[in-house]
Amino acid sequence: YVERSMATLTALADFHQHDPTYRAAEIKYAIAKGRSFLKSIQRPDGSWYGSWACCFCYGCWFGIEGLIKTGDSFDSPAIKRACNFLISHQRKNGGWGEDFTSCYDKDYASRGMDAYGDDGSGVVNTAWALLALSAAKCDNKDAIKRGMLYLMKRQLCSGDFPQEGIAGVFNRACGITYTSYRNVFPLWALG
Repeated sequence: YVERSMATLTALADFHQHDPTYRAAEIKYAIAKGRSFLKSIQRPDGSWYGSWACCFCYGCWFGIEGLIKTGDSFDSPAIKRACNFLISHQRKNGGWGEDFTSCYDKDYASRGMDAYGDDGSGVVNTAWALLALSAAKCDNKDAIKRGMLYLMKRQLCSGDFPQEGIAGVFNRACGITYTSYRNVFPLWALG
């Protein structure tokens, strides 16, 4: 999984930075193998399949962060492909949106998002895309600005964001509504 690999690699990289002498050769080897693994599961279109949420915006966030944490440069081909994938799926209103069917079809799907009445965009997928593009230091500032404006427009007077569709998933077919996602990730992305 791209998510678990990134988390493990982040822990190894952070630990190695804190104590570069402890089992240095083994940790460097593990980080290099992990980086290779992340690159091997990147799809030809530049995306990663996210297994624990819907789905490709989320996966790209973990893939980009994992590669950067393990030493890839911001202009590496893998990171550029991921940014291009995300930008190619930005909606006219500045947001991103994926339907739960992305998970079981393993193909980017936005058709069901139209039911939310916001031209297929959603606050959680938009936040994940923005977190990925920000981590990558994407040079398309217009895409990032449009995404941020979309999130700001969607914030409710109460400070919350609207509850939308299914964002979490288990075992490709079990959708989970995590009600905190709608607030945590947009605020994180705006920050």
